[in-house]
Amino acid sequence: QSSVAWTSVEGTDYFVLVHGSSASDAGDYVLELESTAPTPVPTPVPTIAPTTLSSANGICDNAIELVTGTPISGSTTDAPVDGIPDSCGTNVAPGRWYKWTGDGNKAFVNTCGSSYDTWLSVFEGSCSDLSCVDNNDDTCGYQSLVSWTSVVGTEYLIYVHGYMRGAGEFVLEVTAEIGAPTFAPTPIPAPTSEPTSSRAPTQSPAPTTEPIGNDDCLTAIDLAIGSEVSGTTLDARPDDFGGVCGQSSAPGRWYKLTGDGEDVTV
Repeated sequence: QSSVAWTSVEGTDYFVLVHGSSASDAGDYVLELESTAPTPVPTPVPTIAPTTLSSANGICDNAIELVTGTPISGSTTDAPVDGIPDSCGTNVAPGRWYKWTGDGNKAFVNTCGSSYDTWLSVFEGSCSDLSCVDNNDDTCGYQSLVSWTSVVGTEYLIYVHGYMRGAGEFVLEVTAEIGAPTFAPTPIPAPTSEPTSSRAPTQSPAPTTEPIGNDDCLTAIDLAIGSEVSGTTLDARPDDFGGVCGQSSAPGRWYKLTGDGEDVTV
């Protein structure tokens, strides 16, 4: 079976043809369309020596200012444990404090590329009266990413610490992006016919069977984000699309969807 993923352009129509691998290859199928917010890609750590931590920022009052788009590296192995509210992540691991001033854009802070199981907690307020913005344990492997919509001029306090009592070397970066979507990673559900893990597959609406007329591109059927349809190519005709995007001699069915600016998987 097949899966195609791409980042769609909002308002652009995309045509999807379900077909077989050869002229005689036809049968029943299930087609599903998903849309998820694109994962922000952390900026690679530059080859130049990154800024080294001051040993003093193990406590909130000594938080180090972060510069947007500039990664830094450091270690929590020799840092103290500075208690944080239980509602914003584990508070038994040693950590390092940073601060960043909001610019009104969507903010992303991450420890992707670090060498141990990190945890990130983001606060607003003061060191004596911390208010949790959000926290994250695992997003990029065992490393962490937190995103939020910043307020211009608001100072945010960022605590890099570990899962349970973990400590180690880390890389930290904060980026800001105008109009960036909320980061909401969604695992692709396992096929319902052959589950690949013990986790229950995502429930989808009952498939609907499409009319037989959509074996021509001009009669493509609209697909809604999150929808699923079933059908067959057994009684469909081949529709030659020039052989530039796969085998064109097999019978097939046409669909179309309108991009929403997010990552699409069909």
